[in-house]
Amino acid sequence: MTTRKKPPFHVVDPINGDTEPADDISTFQGCLTRIRDGEGSDGMLWPEENLSDGRRQSLARIDRAAVGILTAVEMLHAANRCATMATPRRHLDEGVVEGLFFACRELAELVCREVRPV
Repeated sequence: MTTRKKPPFHVVDPINGDTEPADDISTFQGCLTRIRDGEGSDGMLWPEENLSDGRRQSLARIDRAAVGILTAVEMLHAANRCATMATPRRHLDEGVVEGLFFACRELAELVCREVRPV
């Protein structure tokens, strides 16, 4: 991935103690706001600054969804391998496997929607 020019958050003091952590990363609302503002799967804001804010947010959502797809597919791969090699009592429940397929499908649909030019 590219090297970021800006840090992911504004640092007031190089050492944030537990008593005075940075507001934008120490509260639920602060973390949610950063995610909505375009934080990618690596926790950094989208690096391309010549794009509109909306497009940067879309690309960050695509990045997060792609990582989610990869994780779910790796879990499905492991479930399939387990089903062929392990005893039936060690297999994942069919509902879990179906849930992973639905998660992959929904995440892929999000990527397809978001990747379209604005």
